[in-house]
Amino acid sequence: CPQKCECCGRAGASIPCRAAAGCSRLYHFPCAAASGCFQSMKTLRLLCPEHVAEAVDMEDARCSVCNGPGDLRDLVLCTSCGQHFHGACLDISLTPRKRSGWQCPQCKVCQTCRQPGRDSALLVCEACDKGYHTSCVETATQGLPTGSWKCKNCWVCSDCGQHPTGLDSSCQWSLGSAVCGDCQRRRATADVPTAPERSPQPSPPAQMSESPVPSEPMDAPVPPPELEPVGADEDTQPLLDPNQAPPDPKEAPPDPEEAPPGNAESPPGELASVEGAP
Repeated sequence: CPQKCECCGRAGASIPCRAAAGCSRLYHFPCAAASGCFQSMKTLRLLCPEHVAEAVDMEDARCSVCNGPGDLRDLVLCTSCGQHFHGACLDISLTPRKRSGWQCPQCKVCQTCRQPGRDSALLVCEACDKGYHTSCVETATQGLPTGSWKCKNCWVCSDCGQHPTGLDSSCQWSLGSAVCGDCQRRRATADVPTAPERSPQPSPPAQMSESPVPSEPMDAPVPPPELEPVGADEDTQPLLDPNQAPPDPKEAPPDPEEAPPGNAESPPGELASVEGAP
């Protein structure tokens, strides 16, 4: 029967576990790194995760940072220089995707152009820990992203589950987005439930809604202006001195036009002087 890989289950596995007690497990080379096997580039020996403790006496079972074996299950192999590193010493959490084809910081190259680059010029995928030049990323990137970033091999649309390689060429997508362009359009056109509308409030009465305006006072009847006393008219009899004798009725009445000066208005506090009867 074909030899199947212990990790992926596919045929073609050719690297056996070299445990002292014997082991029937077989692996592909990248699958052995992804599953957490210990691999020695010097002795070409592989130990499966169940027998990795036997590597404690091997010469190259040392972390290049702390120079000790430490936790052998936390060791990861650099596929370029063959040295081992603890994930804790590099402050990275080792996952099967990161272990497969992993490169140490000194050997890390761009996965597109295969050229080395300074750490400041490389985008490092948070899922596989592989580097890419900012100029080699398919989607134009202005500077380094401030948050987490995933390469095109690790990016998956959260809605449809498609990888960039499986999307239609007309689908515009961005590596910084969680969904592809088609799903973004579907989200925009979908009926998004909105908050229930509030029942309209009854409008207040007109007299309450308008600002109160003080009512103008009604016009009170204005009394007629008092007439100032004027000179005696034709019906006004002249004032006579009480000590003077009354005029004779047989005599003709005096001409109104030749009224004695006593008929004029006298200043207050003074008695009008009347000339003697004609």
